[in-house]
Amino acid sequence: MLRKVLRYFCVAVCRISVQEILLVTASILSYVLFGTVMRNLYLWILILACDLTVIGAHGAYLLRRPRCHKGPWHIPTPLILRWVCFIVIGVSQNNEIATAFAWYLMVFASVCHAFYCILLTMNAHSSTWLEGTNGEIGAPNWISITRMGLAVLVPHLYAVQPFGPSSSTIATIVLLLAIVTDAADGFIARKLNQCTKAGKALDPLGDKIIFYPTAVAFILATHGTVFLGSVALRITFYVCFAIMLTRDVLYIIWFALYYRKLSDGMGASMVDKVRMATLCAWLGIAALALTIPNIQARMATAGFTFMVIIAVLSVISFFVDFARMRAAFKAQEQTKNKHLA
Repeated sequence: MLRKVLRYFCVAVCRISVQEILLVTASILSYVLFGTVMRNLYLWILILACDLTVIGAHGAYLLRRPRCHKGPWHIPTPLILRWVCFIVIGVSQNNEIATAFAWYLMVFASVCHAFYCILLTMNAHSSTWLEGTNGEIGAPNWISITRMGLAVLVPHLYAVQPFGPSSSTIATIVLLLAIVTDAADGFIARKLNQCTKAGKALDPLGDKIIFYPTAVAFILATHGTVFLGSVALRITFYVCFAIMLTRDVLYIIWFALYYRKLSDGMGASMVDKVRMATLCAWLGIAALALTIPNIQARMATAGFTFMVIIAVLSVISFFVDFARMRAAFKAQEQTKNKHLA
């Protein structure tokens, strides 16, 4: 896997475009000149990681289509938006609200651009990824990409409070928007008949991007107490969190090794949907606890209960998804043998 990634970067560097050079230059300058405070480090790392992802996608795309000089990275909008934000940050150093908004817009555009490049590159390697939208991203997948762009902003809003006392309220609104898009993308995909293998992969990935950064921000904001007075309850909370994290790490490993081999992908099961609904409920409780101090004690009890339920559902969904994966591979193999016969 590491050798393949290095190969992608070597190919991309050999045929790197002016736009990619300008993207990385904007990332480095934005931090060197205007990101000297540590509170912008998280945002800058996200932006730089997205730029490197775009370059890696460039190399992977060229390996599949060596004669193609243009690809998903050759769109001017992210570059123009990045440099506009860069200028805004430079001229509004004394205006913290304008500076913070420009940083968030840069991160949002970078994340959306990176996932856009990833999807088109994956589809270039195998047309099954975007088969339901004729090779285009499609509205449902754009909604999923938007959700990820919004989700990565939430922890920074909670932790840094760039907009003053109203930062927690803004973070809660952004979080709710991300959660709403989680339900909207699947509904629109079925309504427009644009269900894709990429969409089925983005959905659980988006859930994790929503939950874990926000959960870490919540833990840090409460100095590890998560508003629970009893040490035993805190230990139980973290054990449940570890169970959930282990399940999702195993899911990511499975995704990297096996998911691409399934021609139609694998959607969420009913257990997964209930688990996600419970995760959203926990996120809502945590957001309310951070936004409204007077109800922290009551929210802590409710949040603990939901975390235990999530841990139980995580164990159940792991075995359910493993059984579904085996059944999907078996059905795919039977279909392949029928065609060969």
